[in-house]
Amino acid sequence: MSHDAQDDGKLQLLLNRLRNAAVVPRTEGETRTETVRRIKQPGRLCAIDEATDLFFRDVLPPHFMGHGVFAFAAGQEALRLFFKDGDRYLCRQFTWDETVLFCDLAGIPTPD
Repeated sequence: MSHDAQDDGKLQLLLNRLRNAAVVPRTEGETRTETVRRIKQPGRLCAIDEATDLFFRDVLPPHFMGHGVFAFAAGQEALRLFFKDGDRYLCRQFTWDETVLFCDLAGIPTPD
Protein backbone atom coordinates (compact mmCIF):
# COMPACT_ATOMS: atom_id res chain seq x y z
CA MET A 1 0.00 0.00 0.00
CA SER A 2 1.39 3.41 -0.91
CA HIS A 3 1.74 6.26 1.54
CA ASP A 4 -1.16 8.08 -0.15
CA ALA A 5 -3.48 5.08 0.13
CA GLN A 6 -2.55 4.69 3.80
CA ASP A 7 -3.31 8.35 4.45
CA ASP A 8 -6.58 8.04 2.53
CA GLY A 9 -7.60 5.09 4.73
CA LYS A 10 -6.62 7.02 7.87
CA LEU A 11 -8.59 10.03 6.63
CA GLN A 12 -11.67 7.83 6.13
CA LEU A 13 -11.28 6.44 9.67
CA LEU A 14 -10.98 9.98 11.06
CA LEU A 15 -14.08 11.10 9.16
CA ASN A 16 -16.02 8.08 10.41
CA ARG A 17 -15.05 8.93 14.00
CA LEU A 18 -15.90 12.61 13.61
CA ARG A 19 -19.28 11.82 12.03
CA ASN A 20 -20.22 9.35 14.77
CA ALA A 21 -21.62 11.51 17.57
CA ALA A 22 -24.89 12.58 19.08
CA VAL A 23 -26.49 15.29 16.96
CA VAL A 24 -27.37 18.68 18.43
CA PRO A 25 -30.76 19.36 16.83
CA ARG A 26 -31.76 22.49 14.99
CA THR A 27 -34.53 24.37 16.74
CA GLU A 28 -37.67 25.37 14.87
CA GLY A 29 -37.43 28.91 13.53
CA GLU A 30 -33.70 29.19 14.20
CA THR A 31 -32.17 32.19 12.40
CA ARG A 32 -28.93 31.94 10.42
CA THR A 33 -27.16 33.93 13.15
CA GLU A 34 -28.38 31.46 15.79
CA THR A 35 -27.36 28.52 13.59
CA VAL A 36 -23.85 29.91 13.05
CA ARG A 37 -23.47 30.52 16.80
CA ARG A 38 -24.55 26.92 17.51
CA ILE A 39 -22.30 25.29 14.91
CA LYS A 40 -19.22 27.27 16.04
CA GLN A 41 -18.89 25.05 19.12
CA PRO A 42 -16.06 22.58 18.42
CA GLY A 43 -16.50 18.87 18.95
CA ARG A 44 -20.24 18.76 18.34
CA LEU A 45 -22.19 17.35 15.45
CA CYS A 46 -24.98 19.79 14.62
CA ALA A 47 -28.06 19.46 12.44
CA ILE A 48 -28.42 22.26 9.92
CA ASP A 49 -30.86 22.98 7.13
CA GLU A 50 -30.17 22.73 3.41
CA ALA A 51 -30.04 26.53 3.05
CA THR A 52 -27.18 26.74 5.59
CA ASP A 53 -25.32 23.94 3.82
CA LEU A 54 -25.69 25.76 0.48
CA PHE A 55 -24.68 29.09 2.03
CA PHE A 56 -21.35 27.69 3.23
CA ARG A 57 -20.77 25.93 -0.10
CA ASP A 58 -21.26 29.23 -1.93
CA VAL A 59 -19.66 31.80 0.41
CA LEU A 60 -16.04 30.79 -0.30
CA PRO A 61 -14.45 27.95 -2.21
CA PRO A 62 -14.31 24.86 0.01
CA HIS A 63 -10.95 24.13 1.60
CA PHE A 64 -11.55 20.43 0.88
CA MET A 65 -14.11 18.34 -1.00
CA GLY A 66 -14.16 14.55 -1.07
CA HIS A 67 -15.34 11.44 0.77
CA GLY A 68 -18.87 12.89 0.74
CA VAL A 69 -17.88 15.96 2.77
CA PHE A 70 -16.71 19.50 2.28
CA ALA A 71 -14.61 21.51 4.71
CA PHE A 72 -14.85 25.27 5.06
CA ALA A 73 -12.62 27.83 6.72
CA ALA A 74 -12.67 31.61 6.44
CA GLY A 75 -9.06 32.60 6.88
CA GLN A 76 -6.81 31.11 9.54
CA GLU A 77 -9.35 29.21 11.61
CA ALA A 78 -10.22 25.61 12.32
CA LEU A 79 -12.12 23.82 9.58
CA ARG A 80 -15.85 23.22 9.69
CA LEU A 81 -17.00 19.95 8.12
CA PHE A 82 -20.31 19.70 6.24
CA PHE A 83 -21.99 16.55 4.97
CA LYS A 84 -25.32 14.90 4.35
CA ASP A 85 -26.44 11.75 6.17
CA GLY A 86 -29.58 10.36 4.54
CA ASP A 87 -31.94 13.32 4.45
CA ARG A 88 -30.14 15.24 7.24
CA TYR A 89 -27.61 18.01 6.72
CA LEU A 90 -24.91 18.01 9.38
CA CYS A 91 -21.95 20.12 10.42
CA ARG A 92 -19.03 19.70 12.81
CA GLN A 93 -16.66 22.44 13.89
CA PHE A 94 -13.14 21.03 14.21
CA THR A 95 -10.71 21.93 16.93
CA TRP A 96 -7.36 23.24 15.69
CA ASP A 97 -5.75 19.86 16.45
CA GLU A 98 -8.45 18.08 14.41
CA THR A 99 -7.87 20.58 11.59
CA VAL A 100 -4.11 19.93 11.54
CA LEU A 101 -4.64 16.14 11.56
CA PHE A 102 -7.33 16.32 8.86
CA CYS A 103 -5.19 18.54 6.62
CA ASP A 104 -2.16 16.28 7.08
CA LEU A 105 -4.12 13.14 6.15
CA ALA A 106 -5.92 14.88 3.26
CA GLY A 107 -2.63 16.27 1.93
CA ILE A 108 -3.84 19.87 2.01
CA PRO A 109 -2.41 22.97 3.71
CA THR A 110 -3.88 24.21 6.97
CA PRO A 111 -6.13 27.26 6.55
CA ASP A 112 -4.28 30.55 6.21
